Amino acid sequence: MLTATQHQRIDRYLAELAGALGALPASERDDLVTGVREHIQAALADLPERTDADVDEVLRALGDPLTIAAEATGDDGDSGGPAAVATGDDRRRDVPMLQRDWVPGLVVATLMAAPLVLTALAGFGGIFLLPVATVAGWTVLWMSPLWTPTEKLLGTFLLPGLNVLLFLGLFHTSSSEMCTGGSDTPTTCTTEGGWLTPAVFWAILLVVAAASVATIVVVYRNGRRRAAEPAQSFSTGA
Repeated sequence: MLTATQHQRIDRYLAELAGALGALPASERDDLVTGVREHIQAALADLPERTDADVDEVLRALGDPLTIAAEATGDDGDSGGPAAVATGDDRRRDVPMLQRDWVPGLVVATLMAAPLVLTALAGFGGIFLLPVATVAGWTVLWMSPLWTPTEKLLGTFLLPGLNVLLFLGLFHTSSSEMCTGGSDTPTTCTTEGGWLTPAVFWAILLVVAAASVATIVVVYRNGRRRAAEPAQSFSTGA
């Protein structure tokens, strides 16, 4: 059984093919797209396990959708037909906003870097923008199809996790002195520490820092890779 991500890759390929076949009558276009879909399904059905690499290999073997469309319509790219115009910048413009190659960097910046920057700018109102930036980062992360549900969960909790721990540590690892007494009784002072000792705090901080760095690598690398994968020109909403 194909995964949701694999279905999306196939649907994007077929959607690009259908768009490039716009010069054909609807019935011919639908027949051709259906035939290509059946070919993909037959090629994958013979495989014991269907990995992302297998799906990409089948799509590469079929060829660029624009080439298939040019052969089907008789347009060699010199006549100004669909195969000639749907290239380069036009194809990049067809990519949905949340699947573009800058989205992974935006997510990492808003969930990892923004809390540090905005907290440092607290005197200029940055602290009030912090929840806005965090919610915006979470929204883009969960709405974009560039990540799996597991990667989205990791990004939700571990990308801002280090900054949250640093913020809490400023308050809960500090100690304070409290004094009681009056003019007729001796003054007694006691020192109360935070609920985290410095040693425990730094141990937790190192673990969370390592997990956050690993999450940055996974979220950014996988997001960029999927944004650049072949046959992902635009989403059909599947």
